[in-house]
Amino acid sequence: MNGAKSERVSELSAHTELMRAALEGNLPALELMLNSGQDPNSRDKNGRTALMFAVINMHSTSAKLLIRHGAEINAVANDGSTPIMLAASSGDTESVREMLKCGATLDGQQRWTGDTALTLADRKGYRDIVDLLLAAGEKK
Repeated sequence: MNGAKSERVSELSAHTELMRAALEGNLPALELMLNSGQDPNSRDKNGRTALMFAVINMHSTSAKLLIRHGAEINAVANDGSTPIMLAASSGDTESVREMLKCGATLDGQQRWTGDTALTLADRKGYRDIVDLLLAAGEKK
């Protein structure tokens, strides 16, 4: 029993390290962890993934690395946020472009506000992201 508990604690701290590396844009650490088999789709208690942490701080290179390693671009956090919504809200144009290229959906809404990627980008005045999202919406 003790071994299983300590294995689970180790697994949880590894996921936290992966998320921290994504949040900080620490590419060497992120690459090392991903290459050693850590799950890019592990979630914290709020349902957030490493990709979500990367785009919050506009680390588009980290986001691209996570996507190449299988990060789910349409993951939904407990509050309804998706990676593209968080990228749009933070002004991460490059990550928005990459996720659109990989087939990100645009119909997600935050649970409490009903905001979408488009409304979040528009509210913050990220015109380039608004234009990308509008163009992507027209293609569907």
